[in-house]
Amino acid sequence: MPKLGMGPIRREQICRAAAVVIAREGFAGTTMRMVAEEAQVSTGMLNHYFANRQDLLTQALVHVSCTAQARMRAAIEDVPPGVPRLCALLDSALADEEQATQTWRVWINAYGEAVRLPQLRHTIEERLRSWYELIDEALEGVAPPQQPGRIPWSWLLDAMLNGLAIQLMTSEAQLDPLLVRDEVLRTLFPEASAQAAGGRRSASVDGRAGSRRARAEAKPRPRPDRRRSSRRSERSAGGGRASDGKAGSQPTTAPTRASTGR
Repeated sequence: MPKLGMGPIRREQICRAAAVVIAREGFAGTTMRMVAEEAQVSTGMLNHYFANRQDLLTQALVHVSCTAQARMRAAIEDVPPGVPRLCALLDSALADEEQATQTWRVWINAYGEAVRLPQLRHTIEERLRSWYELIDEALEGVAPPQQPGRIPWSWLLDAMLNGLAIQLMTSEAQLDPLLVRDEVLRTLFPEASAQAAGGRRSASVDGRAGSRRARAEAKPRPRPDRRRSSRRSERSAGGGRASDGKAGSQPTTAPTRASTGR
């Protein structure tokens, strides 16, 4: 019997394990035994916390969605409205890291299963509501006013992001997260794309200028050769004394003769 108060911890542990298996095997290929082995618990414990296999897989999707949305909300939390905030959301969604990749794999499999499972479609619809709210928050200061009868901007962005992310995850196309992000901006919001590109160019120029300054400051300056300066000073002093001696031994009429042009 599980210990009192361990319920939420165990459920999260099992949902994390289920997400790993779904990302690897797909919804159809995921079994209760696989999840139990990944979570290092018994199948009896899975049956204690989840009504059946479908309930477990659905709750795994909810867990993945909540975790991903919390991560993306944190990414835009302190970013001012406009292009920087939208880019922060897209960068977080497309991050090249294990957790983000797992999220995309689970969602791609969930959409496929939802074609035949009404319960899963209902769960996806609920999770998309909070996702669209997050997108709307990121689009503040970027998207034009919504026109009546048109598909919402948040739906359009989600659709294009999903399509390109599926290509990124499942094909051999020459895509990367930065290219996907820029293409979403360029297609849906051309002015925002131009602003983002200008900001990157400015940052690149500033970075190169800073690097040149740093190299110039780091370059060692030649130190004066004190011995050479000392020898020059001595020669100058000696030459002055020799000149004084010669001037004293010459007759005073020598300068006059020289001035006549002789």
